Amino acid sequence: MLRSVLAGLAAAILACGGSAVRADTPPALGLFAQMPDMDMVTLSPDGRRVAFLSNHEGRRILVVRELASGEEQLANVSQIRPEAMLWASDRILLLSASEATNTRRVHGVLDVSAVLAFDVENGLEFRQLLRGSRRTGVNVRLGRVLGISAEDGFVLIPAWDEGGNYDLLAANPARRGSRVEADGSTITRDWIIDRNGAAVARVEYSNARNTQRIMVRGNEGWTPILEEDDADRPVYSAWGLVEDGSLAIRVTYNRQDQATTSGLYAVSLETGAITRRLFRDDDYDIGAVLTDPYTNLVVGIAYSDVFDEHVWFDEDLAARQAMLDAGFGGKSVRIESWSRDRSRFVISAEAEDQPRVYYLYDVASRNVQAIGSAYGNLALGGLRPRLHIHYPARDGTEIPGYLTTPDGDGPFPTVILPHGGPASRDTGGFDYLAHFLASRGYAVLQPEFRGSDGYGREWEVAGYGEWGTGLMQHDVSDGALALIQANIADPDRICIVGSSYGGYAALAGASFTPDLYRCAAAIAPVTDLQGLIRYDRDRHGNLHWTVAYWDEVMHGVDEARRAARLRAASPVHHADRIHIPVLLMHGRDDSVVPIEQSRDMRDALRRNRADLDYIEMPGTDHWLTSSEMRTQVLTELERFLGEHIGDGAN
Repeated sequence: MLRSVLAGLAAAILACGGSAVRADTPPALGLFAQMPDMDMVTLSPDGRRVAFLSNHEGRRILVVRELASGEEQLANVSQIRPEAMLWASDRILLLSASEATNTRRVHGVLDVSAVLAFDVENGLEFRQLLRGSRRTGVNVRLGRVLGISAEDGFVLIPAWDEGGNYDLLAANPARRGSRVEADGSTITRDWIIDRNGAAVARVEYSNARNTQRIMVRGNEGWTPILEEDDADRPVYSAWGLVEDGSLAIRVTYNRQDQATTSGLYAVSLETGAITRRLFRDDDYDIGAVLTDPYTNLVVGIAYSDVFDEHVWFDEDLAARQAMLDAGFGGKSVRIESWSRDRSRFVISAEAEDQPRVYYLYDVASRNVQAIGSAYGNLALGGLRPRLHIHYPARDGTEIPGYLTTPDGDGPFPTVILPHGGPASRDTGGFDYLAHFLASRGYAVLQPEFRGSDGYGREWEVAGYGEWGTGLMQHDVSDGALALIQANIADPDRICIVGSSYGGYAALAGASFTPDLYRCAAAIAPVTDLQGLIRYDRDRHGNLHWTVAYWDEVMHGVDEARRAARLRAASPVHHADRIHIPVLLMHGRDDSVVPIEQSRDMRDALRRNRADLDYIEMPGTDHWLTSSEMRTQVLTELERFLGEHIGDGAN
């Protein structure tokens, strides 16, 4: 049934996404720089409407579309950063969003989030939930929705009160008003609700005592069922209840399985014992935990192999996923959203050379209809496949990665593009930056170096203390050498480019292996490891687990060599070794890596008379979450690469 639909898909994509780009004409820069035309797609409970984020006249907009008539309502959300979308009812749509803020209470730029409730039957009139509530104290993260109360439709949001306790509040989505659903404590960190929205458990973590525990609610108050001592950081995360009433927790390492990949396990609310494994893969960590918005129950997980994969515990959803996988053979298919009665679904499909396309699947008619594409003008536009590969590191370890090459035969001018994190990873499918660079004639390698997450605990921990001159950087360098040996990369035209940790890796490559690269481009990079730890300590305090985490990740466990190791791996202290052109860009609204990291690097490079292009971007965050931000970065990258390894290079 689905295969017959795919035969006529081209016309449907063009109808909802714009005109296709001819394969022999490089797509315009703006097509890659724009934020997705369709994102966060979610179906209303009655299945009559679909809401999503899109673009209009250079602005980020919220769209609510009537599926029967095609009529749309629009709201300008350009001034905020949307993060998640959920229907509270057939009439009220919730949008969690954040914005960058400077405050005297916290050092540096801070992201402040909240929930906006839009009335789709009153012209998308909206209000901010819990705004000015007497039940809340100082909060910067009021944007997290745990679920909806079945009793009265109130929205469940965790919040700090005036006494420093982390409570669970229930906010009226239609008008002012809220109540305390459950009282927390000063060390409460998370809440678990049942299918009705009642609080049944809470997670506590003490930075002072390094203890973590799960408390359950009983007739006589809150009692612990699971306790961990000597937890220098949280060792598990709780996500919700499964169908039989057990608690689903994500565990990085479970002695019962003797496994180093994270898994999702069912825990008894009576005893705290792990009763069964819900999901674990031998090779890959789990990522997102998937919940049913109408029951608040955990119904599946996502993990990344080559593509993002969804695994459903719910039998109905599992059967539909299997059918869709068969019908869209070879593509990465996701169930995005469904109506309350599951008569309609929003699904999506993506491929190595095609951005994600969204469809409405009607169960009764067995009809699948395209409703939009994330990047409509690129959906049929001759993009090069982004291939999953492995290459050998110098110690013989096979390093996974993604390779995108332009048309023609190599060797090509090449961009090495390490990801941020570093405990992050790339996944398959469309990548706006990799596909943009390939469209400009560059081969692009995205290495999944040791220190990346998603590949199990051993792979991630192998990178601890290996920044800059160690294993993590060697894996990146070995990727460039492997492409040279394979006649893919021109050895005289390789540039290393990255953002966040990837920007750090770019500057480390320029500092410690300057003969391998012709140029380096760093966006929002870490440049001074000691300085970043000081920044986090100023922000969170000496006892906070994030400070201990970054300490361990950056220099390992050798306390005697701590200061020397951090200095040795910091590019800001080795600017005299950089003899290649550098592009350095940083947003002034970066809440993750302070802009002082780039300013200090700028000053060090200028003292050493380096070939430097330095650009500060006002109003720009760490993640480049607007078309304007991305346009500036891609424009500067295209110019810089063209001058040094492209057609304009000497």
